[in-house]
Amino acid sequence: MRNSLLVVLCTALCALPVRADVLADARARYADGEFAQASKLFEQFLESAAPQAALFFELGRSQRQDGQDAAAALSFRRALVLDPRFAPARAALEDTNADLAIPRTPPGWQQRVIDHVSLDHLTLAGTLLFWIGAFALALLVFRRAPARGLPLVFAILCLVFGLASLAISWVCDPRIAQRTDAVVLTTGGTSLLSSPADQSEKIASIPEGGLVKILSQRGRWFYGQTPDGRRGWFLTQGIIPVIPPA
Repeated sequence: MRNSLLVVLCTALCALPVRADVLADARARYADGEFAQASKLFEQFLESAAPQAALFFELGRSQRQDGQDAAAALSFRRALVLDPRFAPARAALEDTNADLAIPRTPPGWQQRVIDHVSLDHLTLAGTLLFWIGAFALALLVFRRAPARGLPLVFAILCLVFGLASLAISWVCDPRIAQRTDAVVLTTGGTSLLSSPADQSEKIASIPEGGLVKILSQRGRWFYGQTPDGRRGWFLTQGIIPVIPPA
């Protein structure tokens, strides 16, 4: 058992400089204008490294320079899931979507919340308020103080605002809000159909790089929704989730 642990530890330690070399090589290839090779190396590095917004942003830049605009849009979206306030990734995504002729979607209320306050700070504030309120309420109960007056109001307000802050941070978290989002990487886009059959009525065209929400799956078909609210069926081929399956 001890020998096995030593082998695992040594393997992990030996892999660290190898991964670092891959990342350094990817950045060097990008600087030299070898964008296709840089993209492959960034993808290779991300397969074994902890996901980071900056790395997905670098991958997206390489893919963009290589002419892979739809793949770049996916990478920029993944960067924004990890860091929803990452301004360079948001600007790059908007430029990429413009080149793909994808209409700009106005930011929802969740994004407006994120733009004004950090979700980490909102979660921390909510947690502190909740526990302050819970402690104050428990103190009133154990001291058998009259359940009225400012102390009670203070405790209840802390609990309410704490729970509200936690609920808002949970709903606004991109890992929750975008858990069903996917990007169309199929060359030329895909079609939104009225039923899961090749010859069914076409509702709309979804462009390459376009965003869809996956609501359910039936065999080789997804049932989903476009950003403008239209629902229908489209083939699973080339539809890549923004948040990769665990």
